[in-house]
Amino acid sequence: MRSKKRTDERPASRSLMHKWGITGKLVIAIVATIVIMVGALLLIVRSRVSDALLAKSENLLEETTDKAIQEVNAWMGRILATLEMQRDTIQYEDMDIPRMVEYIKHTTNTNDAYPAGLYVATTDGTLYHASFVPGPDYNALEKPWYKDGITSEDFIFGDAYFDEDSQSYVVGASGVLKSGSGEVRGVAAADVYLNSISDIVADIRLEKTGGIFLVDTRTNTIIGHPDKEMNGRSMGEFSGDLYAYASTKIQEKATGLSLYNDDTYIEVTQIPNCDWMAVSYVSRDEVLADLNTLTGIMSSVAAFAVLIMVALIIILVRNIIGKPVAELNNVAARIAEGQLDQSINHTSNDELGELAYNFGKTVTRLRDYVDYINEISEKLYEISQGNLAFTLTHEYLGEFAKIKDSLDRISWSLNETLGQINVAASQVATGSEYVSDGAQTLSQGSSQQTDAVESLASHISEVSDGIQKTAQGAKQASQISRDVRTRILESNDKMQHMNEAIQKISDKSTEIHSIIKTIEDIAFQTNILALNAAVEAARAGTAGKGFAVVADEVRNLASKSSEAAKNTTTLIDQTVEAVTEGTTMAEDTAASMMEVVAQAEEVSRLIEGIAEYSAQQAEATEEVTRGIAQISDVVQSNLSTAEKSASASEELSGQASMLNELVSKFRLKK
Repeated sequence: MRSKKRTDERPASRSLMHKWGITGKLVIAIVATIVIMVGALLLIVRSRVSDALLAKSENLLEETTDKAIQEVNAWMGRILATLEMQRDTIQYEDMDIPRMVEYIKHTTNTNDAYPAGLYVATTDGTLYHASFVPGPDYNALEKPWYKDGITSEDFIFGDAYFDEDSQSYVVGASGVLKSGSGEVRGVAAADVYLNSISDIVADIRLEKTGGIFLVDTRTNTIIGHPDKEMNGRSMGEFSGDLYAYASTKIQEKATGLSLYNDDTYIEVTQIPNCDWMAVSYVSRDEVLADLNTLTGIMSSVAAFAVLIMVALIIILVRNIIGKPVAELNNVAARIAEGQLDQSINHTSNDELGELAYNFGKTVTRLRDYVDYINEISEKLYEISQGNLAFTLTHEYLGEFAKIKDSLDRISWSLNETLGQINVAASQVATGSEYVSDGAQTLSQGSSQQTDAVESLASHISEVSDGIQKTAQGAKQASQISRDVRTRILESNDKMQHMNEAIQKISDKSTEIHSIIKTIEDIAFQTNILALNAAVEAARAGTAGKGFAVVADEVRNLASKSSEAAKNTTTLIDQTVEAVTEGTTMAEDTAASMMEVVAQAEEVSRLIEGIAEYSAQQAEATEEVTRGIAQISDVVQSNLSTAEKSASASEELSGQASMLNELVSKFRLKK
C-alpha cells in the first residue's frame, strides 16, 4: 500500500515541479526583487519631490499673503491719507456749516473707493451728507463709525455694514473733526465700498482655484473677496466648509499655516493697524498635480524597463539553468521507474556540469546493486515460505554489507525466538490445564458461599426491621412523655394563678375586716350619742318627746348595726380560715405536680436514651446489612471471575496447541 501511494503521488509531484520549476522560481524571485526596488525608488523620489513641492507651495502661499497684505496696507494708506487731507482742509480753514456742506458736495466722485464723498456728524447729532437725507429718528451719535471716530485723531476703519442709501456693503472710515482752535466739532467719515477692496484680491490667484479674501474680525464679515457676491456675508453663515474652518481659526486668533480636511492649505494672517485678517487658500491636489504627472511618467518608464529585464532574465535562466536541470530531472525520473541504463549528455565547467558527472557515476553504481537486490529478494521470499535456514552467497560492499549483517541477525533471532515460543507453548498448555481445574473448584466454593451469604442477609434483614420498629416506638413514647410534661407544667401554671387569686381574696377579706371595725366604732359612738340625746330629751320634758323617740330609733339602729358587724366579722374570719386552708392545699398540690414533672422528665430522658440507642442499633444493623451486601457482591464477582478463568484456561490451552502447530511449519537451523 505504501509503494502504491508513492507511485500515485509521483505524477502530481512532477506536475507541480513542472508548473513551478526552478526557472520560474528564479524569474519570480528576481522580478519581485526588481519590482520592489523600483517601487521603493519611485516612492522615495515621489516623497522627496512631494516634500519639495509642498514646501515651495507653503512659501508661495506665505509670499502671496504678504504681498496681498502689502497691497491692502498701501490701499488703506492711500484712502486714509485722502480722507485725512479732506478733513484737515475743513479744520485748517475752520469752515462754517454752509462752506462745509459745499465742500462735502465737492468730495463726491473724487475717489472710486468712496464715491459718496465725505460726510460729517457734529456733536449735536446733525448729519451733513452730500446725498443722504436722514430721517427724524436718525441719530448719528449712536452709530459705530461716530463712536470710533470721536476717540481717534487719525482716520480708522470701522465695522462693515449694509448701506441703505447705496444698497451696497461698505466699511466705515472715520476720525475726529476739530475747529481751528482745537475744539471737537464732531466726526468726519466716509463709506468705503467693499467692492473696491475686492478689486485688490481679485487678481491674486494660487494655482487654479486658490485665492485670498479679507475678513473684518469685529463683525466676522467678509469685506474683500474675488467673488463680489460674497462681500458682506457673515462667516457664521457657513458650516462644514473652508469658510467655517477659517472662521474658527479667526475666532481662536490662530494665525499661520494649517491644513483643512487634508486637501486644502489655509494661511490666516493679521493685517497691521486694523481689525482685518487675510485668509489665503490653495488646493493640495493642485500643488501636487505636476508630481502626479511626473510619477505617472516615471511609473510607465519603470514598467517598460522591468518588462525588458524580465524577458532577458527568462532567456538567460532557461539556457544556463533550466535545460540542464530538466535533463537531470528526466534521467532521475526514469531511474525512479527502474530504468537504470541511462546516460547524461550535459557538460559544463560549473556546478551543474559537476552535478551531471557525479549523477552519471551514481547510475553506474546502481547497476552493480541489481545483483544484491535480486539475492535479497530471493532470501526474503524463502523467509516468507518458512525457511529460516538460508545463507547469503554474494559479497556485499558499502552500505549493502549492513543489509547482509541485518539478514543474518534476523535469521538467528527468528530461529531462537521460534524455538523459545515452541517450548513456551508446551508449558502454557500444561499450566492452563492446572488453572482450569483450580477455577472449577473456586467456582463451586463461590456458589456455596453465595447461598450462605444470601441466607445470612435475610436473617439480618428481619432483625433490622425489628430494631427499626423498636426505635420508632421509642420515638413515639418519647414524644408522648414530652406532651405529658408540657400538660403538667400548664396545670402547675394554672395552680399558681389560683393561689394568686386566693391570696387576693385573703387580702380583700382583711380590708373588709378593717372596714367592719370602723362600722362597729361608728355604731358605738352613735349609741352613745343616742343615749345623750335621750337624756337631753328627758330634761326637755314634753318638748323633747319627739326627739327622744328619734334617739331610741337611732340607738336601736346602732345596736342592729353593731350586731350585724359582729356577725359579718365572724363570717369573714371563717372565710379567711377557709382561704388559708385552700392556699395550703393548693401549694401542696403544686409541690406534688412539680414532683410529677420531675419524674416525667426522668421518664422522658430514659425513653429518649432508649430511642437513641435503638437508632444506633438500627444504623449498626444497616452497616452490617451493607457489609453483607458487599460480601455478596464480592462472592458473586469471585464466582464470575472463576467461571471466566476456567473458560479462558480452556481457550488458552487450545491456543497453545495451535501455536505449536504453527511453529512446526518453520524449518529452523540445527
